[in-house]
Amino acid sequence: MGGQKIGGNAQSIVKGGWLHHTSFLWDFEEENMNYLTLPSKRPDYRGDRSHDAFLLKLHPFYNGHHSTFFDRIQDAAGAAFSDLDHVTAEEALHIVDTELGGLQHYFDNKCRTKIIQV
Repeated sequence: MGGQKIGGNAQSIVKGGWLHHTSFLWDFEEENMNYLTLPSKRPDYRGDRSHDAFLLKLHPFYNGHHSTFFDRIQDAAGAAFSDLDHVTAEEALHIVDTELGGLQHYFDNKCRTKIIQV
């Protein structure tokens, strides 16, 4: 939005499965951005801008109303994907458990992200 970042995406592609997720920057504490360093590899559109100059909070654009934001996301997704199914979080987790072996199985086997103790 206006040259600023409002979210980030990640994908995991493995045999028999594909996972994509987007994290939107609804709100964050500016002082926490001081812990982040400027990445050594970054796209041209970011340039050398600090996190404060590059990231944009979404909540002021929706007067803090999550529901308005999610309604707009659903409308855009529905326009882009004609076969979109609406499910609850409980229904989605049931599908993950019954058809994909569960989240723990995914983390223990196919997922390349590992949780470590420090």
